[in-house]
Amino acid sequence: MTSAPSRLDISAEVAAITATLKSRRDPDYEWGMRRTVPSQQPAHAVRVPMIQKTAAEWKSAHRDAPNDEVIALADALWATGWREERRVGIELVRRYKGALAQAGWQRLEDWSAGIDNWELVDHLAEPTGALLLDEPSLLGRVKTLSKSENPWQRRLALVTLIRAFMKGDGSLRGELMAMAARLQKDPHPLVRRAFVWARDRLGKDHLDG
Repeated sequence: MTSAPSRLDISAEVAAITATLKSRRDPDYEWGMRRTVPSQQPAHAVRVPMIQKTAAEWKSAHRDAPNDEVIALADALWATGWREERRVGIELVRRYKGALAQAGWQRLEDWSAGIDNWELVDHLAEPTGALLLDEPSLLGRVKTLSKSENPWQRRLALVTLIRAFMKGDGSLRGELMAMAARLQKDPHPLVRRAFVWARDRLGKDHLDG
Protein backbone atom coordinates (compact mmCIF):
# COMPACT_ATOMS: atom_id res chain seq x y z
CA MET A 1 0.00 0.00 0.00
CA THR A 2 1.39 3.42 -0.96
CA SER A 3 1.28 6.10 1.73
CA ALA A 4 -0.26 9.48 0.95
CA PRO A 5 2.32 12.14 0.09
CA SER A 6 3.65 13.85 3.20
CA ARG A 7 2.61 17.44 3.77
CA LEU A 8 5.55 17.92 6.09
CA ASP A 9 9.05 18.70 4.95
CA ILE A 10 10.63 15.89 6.96
CA SER A 11 14.19 17.15 6.51
CA ALA A 12 13.17 20.60 7.70
CA GLU A 13 11.36 19.12 10.72
CA VAL A 14 14.42 17.09 11.67
CA ALA A 15 16.61 20.17 11.35
CA ALA A 16 14.23 22.19 13.53
CA ILE A 17 14.12 19.49 16.21
CA THR A 18 17.90 19.21 16.16
CA ALA A 19 18.22 22.98 16.53
CA THR A 20 15.88 22.89 19.53
CA LEU A 21 17.85 20.06 21.11
CA LYS A 22 21.15 21.85 20.58
CA SER A 23 19.72 24.93 22.27
CA ARG A 24 18.86 22.79 25.28
CA ARG A 25 22.30 21.23 25.61
CA ASP A 26 23.66 21.17 29.14
CA PRO A 27 27.48 20.75 29.17
CA ASP A 28 27.39 20.01 32.91
CA TYR A 29 25.25 16.95 32.18
CA GLU A 30 27.52 15.29 29.64
CA TRP A 31 30.11 13.76 31.94
CA GLY A 32 27.52 12.08 34.15
CA MET A 33 25.50 10.98 31.13
CA ARG A 34 28.52 9.34 29.52
CA ARG A 35 29.48 7.62 32.76
CA THR A 36 25.97 6.32 33.41
CA VAL A 37 25.20 5.37 29.80
CA PRO A 38 28.40 4.25 28.06
CA SER A 39 27.81 4.54 24.32
CA GLN A 40 29.49 5.32 21.03
CA GLN A 41 26.48 7.28 19.77
CA PRO A 42 26.82 11.05 19.32
CA ALA A 43 24.87 13.12 21.84
CA HIS A 44 24.06 16.75 22.48
CA ALA A 45 23.94 16.17 26.27
CA VAL A 46 20.31 17.20 26.72
CA ARG A 47 18.64 16.18 29.96
CA VAL A 48 15.72 13.76 29.71
CA PRO A 49 12.97 16.26 30.74
CA MET A 50 14.12 18.58 27.97
CA ILE A 51 14.01 15.75 25.43
CA GLN A 52 10.47 14.95 26.52
CA LYS A 53 9.57 18.63 26.34
CA THR A 54 10.87 18.80 22.77
CA ALA A 55 8.64 15.89 21.74
CA ALA A 56 5.64 17.32 23.59
CA GLU A 57 6.07 20.70 21.92
CA TRP A 58 6.23 19.11 18.48
CA LYS A 59 3.05 17.16 19.11
CA SER A 60 1.29 20.24 20.45
CA ALA A 61 2.16 22.08 17.24
CA HIS A 62 1.17 19.13 15.02
CA ARG A 63 -1.80 17.56 16.76
CA ASP A 64 -3.42 16.53 13.49
CA ALA A 65 -0.31 15.12 11.84
CA PRO A 66 -1.23 11.93 9.94
CA ASN A 67 0.24 8.73 11.29
CA ASP A 68 2.39 8.13 8.23
CA GLU A 69 4.01 11.55 8.62
CA VAL A 70 4.75 10.96 12.29
CA ILE A 71 6.33 7.62 11.37
CA ALA A 72 8.36 9.19 8.56
CA LEU A 73 9.67 11.82 10.96
CA ALA A 74 10.47 9.22 13.62
CA ASP A 75 12.35 7.13 11.06
CA ALA A 76 14.33 10.18 9.95
CA LEU A 77 15.16 11.12 13.53
CA TRP A 78 16.30 7.57 14.21
CA ALA A 79 18.46 7.60 11.09
CA THR A 80 20.49 10.55 12.43
CA GLY A 81 22.11 8.20 14.95
CA TRP A 82 22.04 10.89 17.65
CA ARG A 83 20.87 10.01 21.17
CA GLU A 84 18.41 12.85 21.60
CA GLU A 85 16.92 12.73 18.10
CA ARG A 86 16.33 9.00 18.55
CA ARG A 87 14.66 9.55 21.89
CA VAL A 88 12.39 12.21 20.38
CA GLY A 89 11.50 9.77 17.59
CA ILE A 90 10.52 7.11 20.09
CA GLU A 91 8.53 9.66 22.08
CA LEU A 92 6.59 10.75 19.00
CA VAL A 93 5.66 7.20 18.01
CA ARG A 94 4.64 6.49 21.60
CA ARG A 95 2.59 9.68 21.97
CA TYR A 96 0.61 9.13 18.74
CA LYS A 97 -1.11 5.82 19.46
CA GLY A 98 -2.32 5.45 15.90
CA ALA A 99 1.22 5.95 14.64
CA LEU A 100 2.49 3.31 17.04
CA ALA A 101 0.00 0.75 15.78
CA GLN A 102 0.80 1.61 12.16
CA ALA A 103 4.56 1.59 12.73
CA GLY A 104 4.31 -1.97 14.01
CA TRP A 105 6.65 -4.35 15.74
CA GLN A 106 9.03 -4.99 12.85
CA ARG A 107 9.98 -1.33 12.51
CA LEU A 108 10.83 -1.03 16.21
CA GLU A 109 12.74 -4.30 16.12
CA ASP A 110 14.71 -2.97 13.15
CA TRP A 111 15.50 0.17 15.14
CA SER A 112 16.75 -1.94 18.02
CA ALA A 113 19.45 -3.52 15.85
CA GLY A 114 21.32 -0.20 15.89
CA ILE A 115 21.29 0.38 19.66
CA ASP A 116 24.44 0.18 21.77
CA ASN A 117 23.23 1.21 25.23
CA TRP A 118 20.64 0.42 27.88
CA GLU A 119 19.02 3.89 27.88
CA LEU A 120 17.65 3.62 24.35
CA VAL A 121 16.69 -0.02 24.93
CA ASP A 122 14.64 0.79 28.00
CA HIS A 123 13.01 3.79 26.36
CA LEU A 124 12.16 1.77 23.23
CA ALA A 125 10.58 -0.86 25.49
CA GLU A 126 7.79 1.58 26.32
CA PRO A 127 6.23 1.44 22.82
CA THR A 128 7.14 -2.23 22.31
CA GLY A 129 5.52 -3.05 25.64
CA ALA A 130 2.42 -1.10 24.60
CA LEU A 131 2.28 -2.99 21.30
CA LEU A 132 2.50 -6.31 23.15
CA LEU A 133 -0.38 -5.33 25.41
CA ASP A 134 -2.49 -4.35 22.41
CA GLU A 135 -1.46 -7.38 20.35
CA PRO A 136 -0.81 -10.43 22.58
CA SER A 137 0.03 -12.44 19.46
CA LEU A 138 3.34 -10.54 19.40
CA LEU A 139 4.53 -12.59 22.36
CA GLY A 140 6.18 -15.03 19.97
CA ARG A 141 8.16 -12.19 18.40
CA VAL A 142 9.28 -11.05 21.86
CA LYS A 143 10.42 -14.57 22.73
CA THR A 144 12.35 -14.83 19.48
CA LEU A 145 14.02 -11.47 20.17
CA SER A 146 15.09 -12.73 23.59
CA LYS A 147 17.26 -15.31 21.79
CA SER A 148 18.98 -12.76 19.54
CA GLU A 149 22.77 -12.76 19.27
CA ASN A 150 22.54 -9.01 19.98
CA PRO A 151 22.55 -8.51 23.79
CA TRP A 152 20.69 -5.21 23.49
CA GLN A 153 17.84 -6.98 21.72
CA ARG A 154 17.79 -9.64 24.43
CA ARG A 155 17.50 -6.87 27.02
CA LEU A 156 14.78 -5.22 24.93
CA ALA A 157 12.76 -8.43 24.91
CA LEU A 158 12.92 -8.78 28.68
CA VAL A 159 12.22 -5.11 29.40
CA THR A 160 9.34 -5.15 26.90
CA LEU A 161 7.81 -8.01 28.86
CA ILE A 162 8.45 -6.23 32.17
CA ARG A 163 6.69 -3.08 30.96
CA ALA A 164 3.74 -5.03 29.56
CA PHE A 165 3.45 -7.01 32.78
CA MET A 166 3.52 -3.86 34.92
CA LYS A 167 0.73 -2.23 32.90
CA GLY A 168 -1.32 -5.36 32.23
CA ASP A 169 -3.65 -7.61 34.18
CA GLY A 170 -1.02 -10.03 35.42
CA SER A 171 -1.59 -12.60 32.70
CA LEU A 172 2.02 -12.26 31.52
CA ARG A 173 3.47 -13.27 34.89
CA GLY A 174 4.31 -16.81 33.81
CA GLU A 175 5.91 -15.66 30.56
CA LEU A 176 7.97 -13.04 32.38
CA MET A 177 9.09 -15.55 34.99
CA ALA A 178 10.19 -18.00 32.29
CA MET A 179 12.12 -15.43 30.26
CA ALA A 180 13.75 -13.86 33.31
CA ALA A 181 14.82 -17.25 34.63
CA ARG A 182 16.38 -18.10 31.28
CA LEU A 183 18.26 -14.79 31.01
CA GLN A 184 19.44 -14.49 34.61
CA LYS A 185 22.84 -15.93 33.67
CA ASP A 186 23.11 -14.15 30.33
CA PRO A 187 26.75 -13.41 29.35
CA HIS A 188 26.04 -9.67 29.07
CA PRO A 189 25.93 -7.81 32.42
CA LEU A 190 23.20 -5.40 31.34
CA VAL A 191 20.92 -8.25 30.35
CA ARG A 192 21.52 -9.74 33.80
CA ARG A 193 20.70 -6.35 35.31
CA ALA A 194 17.33 -6.44 33.54
CA PHE A 195 16.79 -9.82 35.24
CA VAL A 196 17.18 -8.05 38.60
CA TRP A 197 14.52 -5.58 37.51
CA ALA A 198 12.20 -8.46 36.58
CA ARG A 199 12.91 -10.16 39.90
CA ASP A 200 11.96 -6.99 41.76
CA ARG A 201 8.68 -6.76 39.86
CA LEU A 202 7.78 -10.41 40.36
CA GLY A 203 9.09 -10.92 43.88
CA LYS A 204 12.55 -12.14 44.73
CA ASP A 205 11.36 -15.54 45.97
CA HIS A 206 10.03 -16.49 42.52
CA LEU A 207 13.31 -16.13 40.62
CA ASP A 208 16.27 -16.60 42.93
CA GLY A 209 17.94 -19.93 43.08
